[in-house]
Amino acid sequence: MTAAADTAAFAIDGMMPARRLRAESERDVVEAIRAANAGREAVVLWGGGTRISIGDPPRRYDTALELSGLRGVVEHEPGDLTITVRAGTTMAELDALLAPHGQWWPVEVAHPHRATVGGTLASAAGGPSRYRYFHVRDWTIGATAVLGDGTLARAGGRVVKNVTGYDLTRMYSGSYGTLCALTELSLKLAPRPRTKLTLRADMLGLETAYAVTRELLRARLPLDAIALVTGLAALAIGPRDLSLYVRLAGDEATVARLRADVARRLDVVEGADDVWPRIAALPAEATTSVRGTWPAARPVEAYAVSTVWYPGIETLHILDDQEGAELLRQVREVAESQSGALVLERAPTALRRQLGTWGTPRVPPVIAARLRERFDPNGVLAPGRLP
Repeated sequence: MTAAADTAAFAIDGMMPARRLRAESERDVVEAIRAANAGREAVVLWGGGTRISIGDPPRRYDTALELSGLRGVVEHEPGDLTITVRAGTTMAELDALLAPHGQWWPVEVAHPHRATVGGTLASAAGGPSRYRYFHVRDWTIGATAVLGDGTLARAGGRVVKNVTGYDLTRMYSGSYGTLCALTELSLKLAPRPRTKLTLRADMLGLETAYAVTRELLRARLPLDAIALVTGLAALAIGPRDLSLYVRLAGDEATVARLRADVARRLDVVEGADDVWPRIAALPAEATTSVRGTWPAARPVEAYAVSTVWYPGIETLHILDDQEGAELLRQVREVAESQSGALVLERAPTALRRQLGTWGTPRVPPVIAARLRERFDPNGVLAPGRLP
């Protein structure tokens, strides 16, 4: 394990750690967390830092513990469509390892050359692939983790048939480094599509775009990804300020048939497949990025200056520096009234402190407290970042 004096790059909402440690092995992680637990100090875990902005300001912040040194493949079984990797392996490295085998981990995130596999699961990162492949936790079958007292714990298995009992990896997903430090993950893989095709339909108005998109979803075509991008976000990746992007994948015959099906419903042009990483990166690059999820999620005129909407999974990213706390509070009330949520993923510190990152906690406080006591009894891991 190495220590570095420069901590400025690891500031969170104006708070800087007293020290910065870089783990090179699982043993390093155990020792660092065990020492912090003994000294009742607070540790914030860092992977690639692409989603470190999500969370309330930590109550305490003594150590920034880098996990990006935990890299590489532990075991790959191409015939079983499974792989076990160290948690600091980047998404781009994982994709490059799997490409020669015609496989991939069907999870798309912003900045894959920086984003780590462990951070992707811990932050429940999403992107275009979620429409077809669902949640990142659905493609994770096992994990090794270090708990808040330094205990090394293993959950799940390395092959699908060995996964039995309660799946703790589903609880680790979305814990944002507050329950454990992930050191190793076993992943379920998918065959890499032989052919991909991206189509773009430029729209004249939000109401028309919303209606057309809903009609396309009702057709139940096996689309690979779909996104409606508006305003400045749309102009950053295409020629118009309101465009619907659709991705098709499969063998050549399937893609050709789906293209004809989509073209009967939309006036489309073919686009470049590299637009999808750019769409995924838009929320991660905005100064203010607010993620809303609720059944009726849709872009509307009131906050349509810049948005990324993933229809079908009902996730809306509002990317507008001009929106103040009062409007966002109103949108949060609408989302929560429909069993949804509004999360400030990126925001100026003043706005975050005024509005709060998470809104109304979705896990009852007594249950959250008991989980925290079990996994991190002394509040070592990122205290205060989650409700």
